[in-house]
Amino acid sequence: MHIEKIEYGPEKTGSWSHVAFILIVLLTIVAAGLTGMLILKLVSSEPSDASTRPFIEEIGKLLAYLLFDLGAIVYLYVKWLLQDEYVTTLE
Repeated sequence: MHIEKIEYGPEKTGSWSHVAFILIVLLTIVAAGLTGMLILKLVSSEPSDASTRPFIEEIGKLLAYLLFDLGAIVYLYVKWLLQDEYVTTLE
C-alpha cells in the first residue's frame, strides 16, 4: 500500500510576494506586447524583406526577449508565489 499525504507549507505572504505578483503582472504585459510585435512583423512583412538577414536577426532577438521574459515569469511564480508542499510517504 502506498499513501502520500501532501502537507502545505507556510503561506507565502509579505512584501516579497506582493512585489513578485506586481512583477509577474508587468512581465505578462511585456510578453503580450512582444508577442504582438512578433506577430505583426511576421504578418505585415513582404516576402523579399522577410528573407533578409536583418529581419531574421530582429525576429530572433524578439524571440529571445520573449523567452527570457517567460522564464522570469515562471521563476518569480515558483520562487515567491507558489506554496511550498511537503510530501509524506507511508508504505
